[in-house]
Amino acid sequence: MYSARISRSNPILFVILIDQSGSMEELTRFNGKLIPKSEAVAMTVNILISELLYRSRREEGYRDYFEIAVLGYHGQQVVPMVGDAGHLFMRPSELAASELGRVKLEKERRLPDGRTMISVVDQRVWIRPYAGDKTPMYAALLKAYEEVKRWCQQKNHHNSYPPVIFNITDGEASDGNEAMLMELSEQIKGLSTGDGHVLLMNMHISSDQTTRPVIFAASEAELPDQRYARLLYQMSSPMPAVYHENIRRLRGIPGGEAFRGMSYNAAMTDLISMMNIGSVSVNLMDN
Repeated sequence: MYSARISRSNPILFVILIDQSGSMEELTRFNGKLIPKSEAVAMTVNILISELLYRSRREEGYRDYFEIAVLGYHGQQVVPMVGDAGHLFMRPSELAASELGRVKLEKERRLPDGRTMISVVDQRVWIRPYAGDKTPMYAALLKAYEEVKRWCQQKNHHNSYPPVIFNITDGEASDGNEAMLMELSEQIKGLSTGDGHVLLMNMHISSDQTTRPVIFAASEAELPDQRYARLLYQMSSPMPAVYHENIRRLRGIPGGEAFRGMSYNAAMTDLISMMNIGSVSVNLMDN
């Protein structure tokens, strides 16, 4: 399980859901600067897409090893942020031709001696930030469920690595109660290919800077006594054993196996690391 080779005939699917509610205008720290959460999350997703494209690049060009949908949710809308309503799932060859531009991005890197080095790179952009109105998370998860279910049911995806869904949010859903969200999350996690069940990963971006960050929570006890953080934990997938070694390395804590695909109050650098681990399956790509 969770070991299927990824090829052009057996691609993997990633779905990224981005909370675009008004509270995403609040500031967070990204590469040493305070910027709106909406900007930090958009850039984080741009970095992940760039990394996935890099892993798909070969001498002759980009190989279509994966498909990706990025959906923003705000007000009463769930809108595609790459592609369009008629073509949600974008492949590497399509992404490479559809970037919106490039921006200069300062990247922080900690050296072995403890010093911090700043480098400037040209970052490709596909996702633009937006923040406004309410948080229709239930509608976004329902859309993800419907699209991923359709994808899994296609015969040519039966042997594919299971889809991975990332939900990035900083607040409570404005639609759907806890029971509805839990029921829907169980339906999502019940979807599968022949290689395993769909992985649902929830990333909660808190504005509370006094609370200890938690990444890949190993139990509810690691989380603050906050109802919504614990709901997102319960909604998230248990992480398969194939991910455990990388998770332990990221957490910096030895031992543990009961990891969930959930973070709370994590720094943007941790968010990038979490998404990279969630896409570790791309290491299984055919050469």
